[in-house]
Amino acid sequence: LLSLTGCSGGDRRDLYIQTSALETPNDPSDEIMRRDVAAFITEGKAPPFSLYDYARIDLNGDGRREAIVLFKNPYGYWCDRNGCTMLVMAAGNDSFTLVNAVQPVRGPIQVSDIATEGWRNLIVRVSGRWDETKDVALLFDGNKYPENPASQPAYMRFTEQKDQRFFY
Repeated sequence: LLSLTGCSGGDRRDLYIQTSALETPNDPSDEIMRRDVAAFITEGKAPPFSLYDYARIDLNGDGRREAIVLFKNPYGYWCDRNGCTMLVMAAGNDSFTLVNAVQPVRGPIQVSDIATEGWRNLIVRVSGRWDETKDVALLFDGNKYPENPASQPAYMRFTEQKDQRFFY
């Protein structure tokens, strides 16, 4: 279960990671991940001073930790009253590639132990809309996660399910 909360500004803080088992990833460094996020920002002609939080976790069971990036500033570019833009980036040997962008997303972002099409399900909050606040599960379809979480049904949490949570 991964938790990134909020869309407001502020300094980037390291995320506290709580896992049930010690991981020994064979993956690119956080520095490489930041380089590839910067390239995404540049290629998309997004504001170069964009701020984000991120967490690293193996989503597809390949021993490399993917990156979940939650943008937070500039607010009007990456976020609105419904949430912010989240990127899912796959880790390769020496780089990260964009799986897809999802928006609008609010924290907490949770990573389930349950996988669909080989990738762990992501649970995100949908709120700030005309309908009721809800958590939704984003299921990988073999290529990407759903781009608009608001179109997904409410997620029903089961007590026997183990989740990993990441806090900042």
